[in-house]
Amino acid sequence: MSEYFTGKNAFLAFGLLGRLVLVYIASIIDERTPNMKYTDTDYDVFSDAATHVWNGNSPYARHTYRYTPLAAYIVLVNNFIHPLAGKIIFCLLDLAMGIFMWSLIESQNKNKKWTMLYVAFWLYNPVTVGMSTRGSNDNIIALLVFATLYFLLNRQYLIGGFVYGLSIHFKMYPIIYCIPFYFFIDCDRKAIVSGKSLFSIIFNCNNFVTKNRLVFGFTTVFTLAAFTGLFYWIYGYQFLYESLLYHFERKDNRHNYSVYWYMIYQTYDIKSSSVMAFLMFIP
Repeated sequence: MSEYFTGKNAFLAFGLLGRLVLVYIASIIDERTPNMKYTDTDYDVFSDAATHVWNGNSPYARHTYRYTPLAAYIVLVNNFIHPLAGKIIFCLLDLAMGIFMWSLIESQNKNKKWTMLYVAFWLYNPVTVGMSTRGSNDNIIALLVFATLYFLLNRQYLIGGFVYGLSIHFKMYPIIYCIPFYFFIDCDRKAIVSGKSLFSIIFNCNNFVTKNRLVFGFTTVFTLAAFTGLFYWIYGYQFLYESLLYHFERKDNRHNYSVYWYMIYQTYDIKSSSVMAFLMFIP
């Protein structure tokens, strides 16, 4: 047993153990200071939506639930295990991310002695630890995107396309990686090393469309369409509006999914900073 918990395994185990301890401490904080809870409000939203699903209703019966139904399905464990079970799943997904990173870094880096340090930037990062222990599911998106990269590097384009399509379904913003992912597949590495123009390499007519690129592309689109179609069939237009369309018209400018984020909130910050700087010079 002592041999098992050494090196990599101990490193990963302590990362998970620290999260579980923090989840327990957070539950005490939430109980004693209900007006200043450690737990993210989104976790309460996920939990309430999961309870609606558990009772045979739509997750969108919960006001302000504006995510894929998958988020509520994951947190269903709260209803038949424990209210903190969803957080534990998020912590386990953090651990899965660490495992993916470890394998990917070792496969790409000849000097393996720094692998633990690189993975520590994720697994022991206070920001990522806080996300999962507070009940945010944003680490799921990071895991899916990183898993896509892992499968592409291992030339597993079918499963890579499935995971990438799932990541876009979960939240739309991973779609920004579609162009680099597409051109990474079957790219002419020798031409890149030789210093040829990146433009000529990307728009090489003989290599612009390949079988592997098509497999990845069609699998991504099919996965995204399949999940979207399935939940539209189950929950109707409410699913499309709440999980997708709403974010194009929301006016709560202090939320970065709002189209007014940069136009209003960021401009407000700049103006406020300018005013404060000006007032500093007034005697």
